[in-house]
Amino acid sequence: MADGEKKNFVMETDNGPVDLTLSEVKALASKGDTDAMFALGMAYIFGHAVEQDKGLGYDLLERSAQAGNPDSKILLVQLYFDGDYLAMTAEQAWEYIQDARSAGIAEGFLYSGLAHMDGIGVEQDYSKAAEDFNAAAQRGNQEARNSLAYLYMNGLGVPKDEAKAFGLFKNAANSGNMNAQYQTGICYQFGTGCKVDWKKAVDFLSRAAEQGDTEAMERLGYIYYEGSEQLPPDDRKSFEWFLRAAGNGGVSSM
Repeated sequence: MADGEKKNFVMETDNGPVDLTLSEVKALASKGDTDAMFALGMAYIFGHAVEQDKGLGYDLLERSAQAGNPDSKILLVQLYFDGDYLAMTAEQAWEYIQDARSAGIAEGFLYSGLAHMDGIGVEQDYSKAAEDFNAAAQRGNQEARNSLAYLYMNGLGVPKDEAKAFGLFKNAANSGNMNAQYQTGICYQFGTGCKVDWKKAVDFLSRAAEQGDTEAMERLGYIYYEGSEQLPPDDRKSFEWFLRAAGNGGVSSM
């Protein structure tokens, strides 16, 4: 280990988590350790502890995935769904999703649900999407709760139930999910599945806005501009939120 080299990586072992340096992770990856390749691949893609190099990162993740690492498979799927990884086909994404599901990874069920919901690599089926989202949510995945709430809110694959949707949104929101925080705020603003409460709407929308949600910033601008019996208009706060949204690319706020 080079003098002063920091242990910026944490890898799980049979004896618990172990802190490793970049040199140690590279050494393990060069020997074909799939977990090390996964960790190093993530580092290069996101620029963690190394200079960002997405091409090298994708190569490491693919090598790890082809060697059977389910974490690498689901991360590649995530990047594919986000539009960042273009070297994957929908069919390969579906194959990787199923491997991650078989390994019991919550994100495997989440992306299986998203694939069924949007018909990516598999026939569209909202009922199966709901089953997958429920399985992912039971494994603690908050984005799955958010997606399941969307299905209940719109009656897709499940009976329409705005109160249940609101409960799922709020649960995910309280766990820090930005999308759910926005949706919970909207529910409180319009009384969808709950009583109208503009103060709570502002609370949840503000949480999403502080995480960078431009739509939440814009919504706060409108709320403070319009005002209500529960929350008087506030031109200063309205302007501040519209300004923040505009600075974040919000065209309506501009």
